[in-house]
Amino acid sequence: MEEAMIPQQLENAKRLKEFNFYFNDKGQLRHMETNQPFVYKQYSNMSNLNHQWYKAFGTVLAEYVYELLEKECQLKRVYIPFDTAEDGSKSFCFMTEGALTNSSKLIVLLQDRGVMRAGTWSQQLIVHDCLDTGTQIPFIKQAVREQYEVIVLNSNDNFMAIKQDDTEEKKQCDFDQKDHNLKLEQIPKRGFETPEAHAFYIWDHFISKSPEVNVAFIVHGYGGLAFVNLLNERKDVMSKVYAVAFINSAHNADHQNVGQIGRNWIEKKCRNWLLSSKPLDKLVPSVRTGCAQVSAGTENHDLAPSTCLHSIFKYLKKVANVQKTNQFIRSPIVTRSLSKKLKAKKKRK
Repeated sequence: MEEAMIPQQLENAKRLKEFNFYFNDKGQLRHMETNQPFVYKQYSNMSNLNHQWYKAFGTVLAEYVYELLEKECQLKRVYIPFDTAEDGSKSFCFMTEGALTNSSKLIVLLQDRGVMRAGTWSQQLIVHDCLDTGTQIPFIKQAVREQYEVIVLNSNDNFMAIKQDDTEEKKQCDFDQKDHNLKLEQIPKRGFETPEAHAFYIWDHFISKSPEVNVAFIVHGYGGLAFVNLLNERKDVMSKVYAVAFINSAHNADHQNVGQIGRNWIEKKCRNWLLSSKPLDKLVPSVRTGCAQVSAGTENHDLAPSTCLHSIFKYLKKVANVQKTNQFIRSPIVTRSLSKKLKAKKKRK
């Protein structure tokens, strides 16, 4: 199946059409009748109704991206936690088929805080630019090409929407265009009330269970703060994670009370692509994040992941190669004389 044909065959493309929008072959959102870019104001002088309409539209966009992750990137949706019924109280993440069984390389993608759901860097860019800049799909495809397994976190999926009908009975709400005038109540999802809680669950139940996996994190904005919180709270993070690519990270080693061992680890294992007017990868001096900082090649926070994609993968490859070299140097070369000494020790035992 050709990639250009996939969006036309998605079930959620039909839901987008109910809002009179579609994605063209370049991944750009366009109005079905005028073929013009997206406009926020759908109703004149009705700001609340426009807001509710946009929230409903955002829900459909998130589902559209979920479907792209499954059909275009061949990821599987994994519902969590395991100990509850499969309903609206569950959260979920996405992962490649071998993410939990392949002991080689794993990349974990963690987005910024806000309306962004799994597979999305920026809803604004999906709406006003294109799918390539707004979603994590280019990162996932690049990771797969370089033979990484992938886990995509859904760290902002913290609440379920409940609506009340005329009889005051509460029902699960799949918020669509027809529901924009209904009252909603946000109920926290047990165990996933915050991005930090979501990250803890994925680490504890998936990543930490794989004894030999080499993990790299790619994190954007608040995702960097959530990762450093994970680093503080889970001792095995330092031994399992070999590199972190921060993208304009919101973390702060001082404010998050990172100890000296953690600070040393961040300095050695992490790099932050910071918003800057400088060309991509040029050094940007700063002491706030505690690691090397280079320019993301843009001053636009939402656009930063897209501009430094290839730079990030070059960095991860370089760190992995250095790690392999160090392991090789530390491993003793078994010579004939060393072999005799080892055999002699075994006999004495």
